[in-house]
Amino acid sequence: MQGYTGSIEGIYIGQPKPIGPDDTPTGIFKEPVDSCFLSKTGLEGDMQVDRRVHGGPEKALYHFPADNYAILKQAFGHLESEFLPGSIGENISSTGIDDQQVHIGDILKIGEALVQVSQPRRPCWKVNHRFGNGHMAPVLMSQAISGWYYRVIEEGQLKVGDSFELQERLEGSVPVAEVWKIFAEMLSSRMPPEAFNTDIPGLSTEWQFG
Repeated sequence: MQGYTGSIEGIYIGQPKPIGPDDTPTGIFKEPVDSCFLSKTGLEGDMQVDRRVHGGPEKALYHFPADNYAILKQAFGHLESEFLPGSIGENISSTGIDDQQVHIGDILKIGEALVQVSQPRRPCWKVNHRFGNGHMAPVLMSQAISGWYYRVIEEGQLKVGDSFELQERLEGSVPVAEVWKIFAEMLSSRMPPEAFNTDIPGLSTEWQFG
């Protein structure tokens, strides 16, 4: 098994704020904190407004690699100053690992907590409104750089500077980015969703298209 290690460089939580023309509540606007308790449903003090698409046991913690911001800066040069850790709505930020290295089902020790990668983040329209650009979510998806969610196996305290380390990788697992390729193929093909193999170890039921 090829492992990876790193450390938490930022922790972010947020409360509902309005976004878009209808002032729809969103939790995408985050503020940095030095430490936070991670429960089975998320970070203490972090509000997820629409639990259909964010939060809950299968999407308790959102990890977005800080290195992905470099790709966004290339694609949207005029927004470069806005691409700061926390601005995509992530809960934790780090460097040195990305959507290609991390596999669905990977179990990591992060601070005091034990977590498992459950699915990619599927960005919604609120990301577009956050940056005032309708191409933001499509680029995150097409480039497979949307980051990933964790389910929480063991609760615990997280703090900036805590290390994280891969503990276990499931047999037959695939990278987070590979799930986007399967999804894109499904969208572009006339084949029904059940024709695609999404029997991926550790994948949340939300992404099991068949």
